[in-house]
Amino acid sequence: MSRSPHSIFNLPQDVIFDILSRLPTKSLIQFTSVCTSSPPLISHPSFTKLHLSSSAAAADDQHLLVYYESTDYINQFYSFRSPITFQESLKLQIPYKNLHGYLRIVGSNKGVICFFDTNYYSNVGMVILWNPSIKKLKKIDDPSYILDRVSHFVVGFGFVSRTCEFKIVVIVYYLDNSNTNSVSVYSLGTDSWKKKEDNIAPCYLMRGWSNNVFVNGFVNWLACKQEIRGVSHEIMAFDLEDEIFHVLELPKNIRPSYNQVHLASYGESSSLTFCAHYLELNGEKWDMWVMSDYGVVDSWRKVCVISQPMLSIPPLLMKNDNEVLIVTNDGRLMLFDVNKNEMFDLKTCGLPRMYRAINYTASLALLHG
Repeated sequence: MSRSPHSIFNLPQDVIFDILSRLPTKSLIQFTSVCTSSPPLISHPSFTKLHLSSSAAAADDQHLLVYYESTDYINQFYSFRSPITFQESLKLQIPYKNLHGYLRIVGSNKGVICFFDTNYYSNVGMVILWNPSIKKLKKIDDPSYILDRVSHFVVGFGFVSRTCEFKIVVIVYYLDNSNTNSVSVYSLGTDSWKKKEDNIAPCYLMRGWSNNVFVNGFVNWLACKQEIRGVSHEIMAFDLEDEIFHVLELPKNIRPSYNQVHLASYGESSSLTFCAHYLELNGEKWDMWVMSDYGVVDSWRKVCVISQPMLSIPPLLMKNDNEVLIVTNDGRLMLFDVNKNEMFDLKTCGLPRMYRAINYTASLALLHG
């Protein structure tokens, strides 16, 4: 069948790519399934790179990924939710059975979710990349370590905009010397690991699992200056492009009497949230700070205080200055309205400390590898 003279395929390829890159990912996937007689433009590596490098994402591509476990410790649940209403829109089933006993979410960026298949203490594991939009999963070969010397792993994941490249960073802390660690970086572009011989982590992260927040090309962890409980905290950041560490200070005016601290994401912007928990006579409260200008210590601002009885679980994320996604001590997922000082029940209940919520933007990433 001949093409119409007005067919989109008669336009220059770069113009076609520009037009298609503005469509939601779901529409692009549907386009490839129905246009079997057309050139496989969506599958072209140049188009995938253009789609990933686009700073603007269609509203239909924006989701909130929420993970939680049932109170009987048997089932795990993953679902997409509206980033506006937080109502569930799609249940997810990961096409992978964990090998080590526990599948933890490392992070999500540009349509790819990174998992770490590990045991409870994080001393062995495998990294998994999954794009639910195109239903593609990739297992990442482990870097070489002598496991009997390993205390625990710390894992980070993100996207380097300048090179349009996904990267994973793994920090290994050793049993024989807590101040000794090794750092390896994986690039999806080269499908290989590189050990950073001249660059070790400047801070210590406790044994167990350490959540991270990816902001502005940096993976951020809440860390200790040394392996002693109760010492001062700071933020350890790893620049995925330059592959070097930085240390960021906490807010200068923070009250030192906190008994819990936590990092969280702030909306869909390039900001970082720091949460500090306090026990007081009239109940518990979380002070919420936001670093408005990433990397600038003086840009920390105290945004709000969440004061509620029985609220010791760290906030999951800040939607904006006035709305915070939280979990109550009995495992209910709630949206806290700062202005009204009210909590709205999102009709979800699970193990209180096993929730995770991250932003997800659909893409065609992993289509070629």
